[in-house]
Amino acid sequence: MPNSDFITNVPAPTLTDAGFTAPSEQDILTGVLADMNTALGGGANTALSTPQGQIAISETAILGDFLSVMLAVFNGVDPASASGRMQDAIGRIYFMERRPATATTVTVQATVNAPGQVIKAGTIVAQGSDGNLYAAPQDITLPNTNTANLELSCQTAGAITCPANSLTLYQAGLGIAALSNAAPGATGADAENRTDFEARRQASVAANSIGQNASLMGALLALPGVTDAFVTDNPSQTDMTQQGVTIPAGAQYILVEGGNPTDIGRAILNKKPPGIATVGTHIATVQDTNPVYAGNQPSYSFHYDRPTPVAVYVTMEIAASDTVPNNAAQLIQQAIMSYLTTGTTRIRIGKTLYASRLSAVVDGLGDWAEVLTLSIGTDANAGQNRLTLPINQLPTVTADTISVQVVT
Repeated sequence: MPNSDFITNVPAPTLTDAGFTAPSEQDILTGVLADMNTALGGGANTALSTPQGQIAISETAILGDFLSVMLAVFNGVDPASASGRMQDAIGRIYFMERRPATATTVTVQATVNAPGQVIKAGTIVAQGSDGNLYAAPQDITLPNTNTANLELSCQTAGAITCPANSLTLYQAGLGIAALSNAAPGATGADAENRTDFEARRQASVAANSIGQNASLMGALLALPGVTDAFVTDNPSQTDMTQQGVTIPAGAQYILVEGGNPTDIGRAILNKKPPGIATVGTHIATVQDTNPVYAGNQPSYSFHYDRPTPVAVYVTMEIAASDTVPNNAAQLIQQAIMSYLTTGTTRIRIGKTLYASRLSAVVDGLGDWAEVLTLSIGTDANAGQNRLTLPINQLPTVTADTISVQVVT
């Protein structure tokens, strides 16, 4: 309630249990014109083209802008609607920072002609067909073999796709005669958006606990550079196959895409129950720095896996008509890519992908996008209406794996 003795015809904003409500700018303008008329002794011309009308418009705009900012502040306090700086502030309560963009990573198969040569970290090794450059993220010592698998990362951070067989050798003198990538790269991520930040904040609540699979998964998802993670275990006394992966008896299976091995090992140490074996092809060794050990801290080695990128193909037909734009295929590819790579709808480890949902995405482009058929799969023939990959495979989609045909 106002606490001054001044009187105005401008309606006041209200703050109730239902939230903050501001008057409309039309109601503000009506009130300002009434105040202006009173100030001029009554009978004044309140047409907006008059000097007093122009002053009233300016005052209304000032009040409207201020109330809009106030409304944004109140909405920003609620995690469900917060964005930008206000969402960052909420994140800090949970000791979270918004994630910057991450780089696409890819495994290339290289023909070695100088075994033992060291490729220094940061050296550009490959170039994509789209012009993007890929460098060694750390020093690479070429093995004494004819071929070698090398891990590279894109020089430009963000959701840059790297289709299979799209890379070539960038420069000579590296000890490599040629290279290629038989499988697509693991697509990086753009700077964390509002939806993804809020989803991670909710998941971080589980990270506060210890001993549960969700505890470790929440902690892994909170690590810098981690774009996805999955944690499960086999509580039985015999080997068991879960979602396409065989897990030994009594073991915990951990999948992490992105992130530093030391950070991953530290998260496992802090959240995994003692005495539970871990399985996987990667190993992280960390030391328990708890001061209770008084300088005699033990070290532990934990196993985990990196998911293998697998291309997801989308094949579709749309009906021909006079309204179908010339760039229909590009528009459809962009819409599907956006749906599958951002926000809560992005494809993740172990998540089922439904063709019907992609059809709805295309339908949303306009009346011209009449979907006749749409199928998905792991090869160019597609043919499935839903797809669930084993949890040790990371679904990857690029424009090259989305086929669009216009059918008369």
